[in-house]
Amino acid sequence: MKKQLIFGLMAGTMALSLTACGGGNSETTAAASNDTQATADSTAAAADSTAAAADSAAAASDWEGAEIAATLSGNVTYMHGGDDYERELYRGIFDDYEALAPGVKIEQLYVPSDYYTKLQTLAAGDSLPDIFTVGEGSLGLYASTGYLAPIDDYLKQYPALTADLADGLIDFGNYEGVQYGMIGGYTGYVMYLNKDLFKEAGVDLPTTDWTVEDYKNIAAQMTKKSEDGSRVDVYGTAINNYRADWINWMGNYDAEWFKDGKSNLTSPEAKQGLGVMYDLVQAGSAPSPGTVSATGDSEDRLFIVGKVAMYPSGAWCVTSFRNECDFEWDAIEMPKGTTHSSPFIGSLQCIGATSDVKDVAANILSYQYSDAGMEPIIKNTLYIPGFKHLLEREDLMAFPPSADAFRKCGEYIGSQSQLDVCKTGKSSEYYSIISARLGEAFEGQTTLDEALAAIDEQANTTVFTD
Repeated sequence: MKKQLIFGLMAGTMALSLTACGGGNSETTAAASNDTQATADSTAAAADSTAAAADSAAAASDWEGAEIAATLSGNVTYMHGGDDYERELYRGIFDDYEALAPGVKIEQLYVPSDYYTKLQTLAAGDSLPDIFTVGEGSLGLYASTGYLAPIDDYLKQYPALTADLADGLIDFGNYEGVQYGMIGGYTGYVMYLNKDLFKEAGVDLPTTDWTVEDYKNIAAQMTKKSEDGSRVDVYGTAINNYRADWINWMGNYDAEWFKDGKSNLTSPEAKQGLGVMYDLVQAGSAPSPGTVSATGDSEDRLFIVGKVAMYPSGAWCVTSFRNECDFEWDAIEMPKGTTHSSPFIGSLQCIGATSDVKDVAANILSYQYSDAGMEPIIKNTLYIPGFKHLLEREDLMAFPPSADAFRKCGEYIGSQSQLDVCKTGKSSEYYSIISARLGEAFEGQTTLDEALAAIDEQANTTVFTD
């Protein structure tokens, strides 16, 4: 696009020069030149389109399930949530697959809200979809109730599904030694930066070797109050009372926050990690989540409108930031505590236990996680690829933000405590307790110590009672 613009300016300058010289045929010559360039641009664009189509076709032909797909037949229901943008993206993948498997038709069951209510209703009526998605914290629940089909044999049939997957990811699809869910990616958890605000404040941007103490100091520097000091015009950072945030900060201090089947948030390491969030609110460097929600706003919106300088969050923010931020922004690796850890937040693709087209469903999933199937997902930043070779492809990772921060997440994705909680099938109840009690601390209704003690006591007497 930039090359075409530069060439157009050059062509225009040449045309003006010829006219100024008074050449009688200068306008005709310039017009002919422009026509020639237009034809060249059109030819180049067509060549690029053809090359892209050829690359896509080559990727599809390299897919290990292609020969099997051509022999399959049947109707498959595929249920997923997300927004309308995600619905269209999935439909495109399904259409591409159907072109390779003409005997197969995929019925897309898109559920934009109350996804798990709908899924539970279908399960109760013995009419589960053939393929459906579940969050990482729900797999244990659905596996333990018999709703999911084992996929171990399919992973052997399609070895590319796991051969290049980031370490530890596949474990989140396993329940009691049996694989029930397939994972192709994760959200990643990074620190987004409003580079314009840093420039205005005269503060150097943080670098990848920064620590939590650096983060706190920079957040204080970047917090800007009104002239009379009555309000905060720009916060240095923001926090979310959300599982990704808790898991990240506790993981950065190597906390065993779930141990021996019990909540363990009162451990020194867990307290240190959650204390980062608490301290930022207490220092006035971040608004409390309750304050933000009371105004009908959200932390990501505050970043978009330039009211927050640094914002820790996942890849799910990228699309809205690209579309709405009118300033220069980027992302870097989260600051280091005693170590680095990134939460695994993502969906797993599962095959319904009652499906009578399991072989077809498995073939669809093998295509979805092939290079051809993953490319549109990566380019549109639906999530970060879990496959190492795709993560390294510069042509797929469109930016901003910088890719390095997300690549780093793949080196330390998930934690044992998070994995153990997911296996219980009780993460929803547990996370609700954490959110409620931490919310009380963030709003100043109780101390952090009191909140953590209350979480452990409530969770271990009402949820983890075995």
